[in-house]
Amino acid sequence: MGNSQDQQTAASSAGFDVYHKHGSSVRVNSEVLLQTELKSVHPSDTVTWVEAEDCDFVGFAEAGHAKARLHDGERTYTAIRKYQVPLRSLDEPQGSVADNILFACWDYEWSGRWLTCYKFRWVDNGWQVREYYAIVTEKGDLKDGRCSFAEDLIKTCGTWTQKLHDEIYVYEDGNWEKNKALFNAVSKASWDDVIINPAMKSNLIKDIDSFFNARSTYLEYNIPWKRGVIFHGPPGCGKTISIKALMNTVRQTGVSNLYVKSFKASGCQSDQASIREIFTKARAVAPALLIFEDLDSLITDELRCFFLNEVDGVEDNDGLCIIGSTNHLDRIDTTVAEATEGFTFAYLKELFVQTLLMHVGGHADLAVDYETTAAPEGRDKSEKEDEVSTVLSTSLEANTFYQTLRKQMETLAEDLEVENRKDDGDEHHPEDQVERKSEPGKDMIGGDDDQE
Repeated sequence: MGNSQDQQTAASSAGFDVYHKHGSSVRVNSEVLLQTELKSVHPSDTVTWVEAEDCDFVGFAEAGHAKARLHDGERTYTAIRKYQVPLRSLDEPQGSVADNILFACWDYEWSGRWLTCYKFRWVDNGWQVREYYAIVTEKGDLKDGRCSFAEDLIKTCGTWTQKLHDEIYVYEDGNWEKNKALFNAVSKASWDDVIINPAMKSNLIKDIDSFFNARSTYLEYNIPWKRGVIFHGPPGCGKTISIKALMNTVRQTGVSNLYVKSFKASGCQSDQASIREIFTKARAVAPALLIFEDLDSLITDELRCFFLNEVDGVEDNDGLCIIGSTNHLDRIDTTVAEATEGFTFAYLKELFVQTLLMHVGGHADLAVDYETTAAPEGRDKSEKEDEVSTVLSTSLEANTFYQTLRKQMETLAEDLEVENRKDDGDEHHPEDQVERKSEPGKDMIGGDDDQE
């Protein structure tokens, strides 16, 4: 046993020599050199190289799916200690420290078998970070020149790596990153906190939920299983909180969340290449909710055709529900807007809602719904009044702020009716209009009762 341990230590030390030698000299292709040199360290074994981005062997073990025992000797572990700024100083005032591993070696156990696992990290001549694992297995179970045990491990670990683990995919600076901070923010979002028209809220939830549950129906009628929706309205009207609540709802049913911040990338990557990467990833993890906030600033004239080709081109977008939001629907090209459905949030102002909540006590959605939305098709206004009146509490009806607000809204509605009759050529009486307009002044909070 002692000789075997000494041999493993010597091998991992020799692996470090390969890494150190390569990092200290001129090189052209790091991957070729390191693979060749490491093979010479393990001549009687099979060495399989895997991109760390695709298979996180260490994370897989930390999650309890394997065992990893680190060789922590001076010549078998090289890392840069770094301070990590807290995601939220309220939760973690002092931040944390972690290793940025450059070279490491582990004894790795999975499915009852032990193997050797290396990790290499370096910066190439183009200043791109390269990160690989190399797993060393016995040659006994080769199939078509490949180790079948290593292949099974890669498939299992790769499948686990690509899944979200209390994370959300965020695309920024030309890369997809798993973001725990956004996940934490989204997981706190609730539809109870979304103050919009209750009917629209209900329709929105049902619309998205029914889409993800209707795959068989789409297939039965040979319809592409994809959707596109635009949320539009002024800033602060409820678009973002609705998106967060929607993301939290669908993630609980196994739907992946992908959030796009920008198409811009450092280096030479074009915006078109970023769009391509975004949709390639979304298709890979579907069913998925793909979010584009501030769509009007993302889709420029130069990108419009390319973006539309990804949305409605020949590629298979089954399982994708694309959500775009904008403050300015008129700035979005009509071809993009027409490729989606729309939910307008334009009638609701966040400041108005916050003020109403302070004075009314949480029933702003009912008040706004009553005065600013039309009754559903097939129902007259009296039915809508009866429905709302059964929900409003007596304390709300007696609230001074609510009474004043309601009178002003009634006056506004009457004025709009007068204008509509005027446009239709119906007779109207100007004196009635003047009288109605004079009433709100008497009811304004802090108003002068003696004004003429």
